[in-house]
Amino acid sequence: MLKTLKCSIIAFILTIAALPVQAHPHSWIDLETALIFDGDGKIEGLWVGWLFDDYYSAFTLEETQPDKFGEYPQEKLNELAETNLKNLAEYNYFSFLRADGKQLAIKPVTKYKTSVKRRLWMEFTIELETPIDPRSHKIDYAVYDPTFYIEILHAENGDPIRMIGDKALGCNYKLVKPEPPKELSFMAAALNKDETPSESIGASFAEQIDILCD
Repeated sequence: MLKTLKCSIIAFILTIAALPVQAHPHSWIDLETALIFDGDGKIEGLWVGWLFDDYYSAFTLEETQPDKFGEYPQEKLNELAETNLKNLAEYNYFSFLRADGKQLAIKPVTKYKTSVKRRLWMEFTIELETPIDPRSHKIDYAVYDPTFYIEILHAENGDPIRMIGDKALGCNYKLVKPEPPKELSFMAAALNKDETPSESIGASFAEQIDILCD
């Protein structure tokens, strides 16, 4: 299945293929997320922001020339984002929202923006097929690469986890840090880019956000 992942996620694998053999992960993303509430106080989606690492950003933008003001053509950046999102769709956009332990169905992503903030930035909105009441269900979410080729963790600075919408009042969150077993950490450290890890390995290294509502 990793072979399929390598073929599918084109932009990511370009970076991975260029890296020397090393332990997992091979690339890094600083994450921001915001849970979106509708007018009835139900969760209707998740906004996700990715700030790619320096290496990936430089590699991806290598063939895209900025203008005299140092700005990259928005058309080229949009094409990159569209390709990434199209290929990530098969993997739930690396974004997993759950209610009472069951994964929620989502719509295809159509809302996105991309830019260069010294590093490459991409944001997109995941909409649920059916909004859900966080006061009636136990809601949590996590954003991660199932194969752990890419480490995705919330940014350490700023306000990386937010609630959007007037009806979000009374809701808060708890960030649960990953605590992978030592043997799994050792196994990940021993893997190189030519080896095929389990597609469940990434969940053990993922941050989980538990939603708490009065």
